[in-house]
Amino acid sequence: MNREDWLTTAALEVAPLLEMAGHPLPKVRITCGFPSTFRRSGTLGECWSDKASGDGTFEILISLTVADAAHVFAVLLAQLCAASKANPVGLGLDADGALSDGRWLALINEMGAYPHSALTVGEKPVQTTRMLKAVCPDCKPDSKYHVRLTAKWARVGLPLCPVHKVSMVLEASV
Repeated sequence: MNREDWLTTAALEVAPLLEMAGHPLPKVRITCGFPSTFRRSGTLGECWSDKASGDGTFEILISLTVADAAHVFAVLLAQLCAASKANPVGLGLDADGALSDGRWLALINEMGAYPHSALTVGEKPVQTTRMLKAVCPDCKPDSKYHVRLTAKWARVGLPLCPVHKVSMVLEASV
């Protein structure tokens, strides 16, 4: 069983309860991916409206950063409630979106481990500049004339300050 099968099986198990609550499960497609607001807010699940889909299907995304079966199930349950317009609290979720009671634990245990390993998403490192800063040693400290150049051109020779006509120096050596 792959993770989409696991998620679909879980949704099919929830469907009768949604039906009994008067909120039948609409046509849904469930997959793993990064929700559109993940980078900004760390969103773990997202339900796209059937109006946004070409074939009238609700599209549900579960974040790739979650791997614990109970946590994944809670995120999925919240998204299924969004698609069916059901009350998530009535189906066992608390205000924070976590499972609030043990009614789903038997099902989660029966389904087994969620077949996925969580991805660790770090911040993309900011690239530092490769340009070196050359300054005039005779200019005032608060208004030093400076230019930026590559190490290649610094090895060829540093430019002259247009004000004082002296060779500039690399800032690290000032």
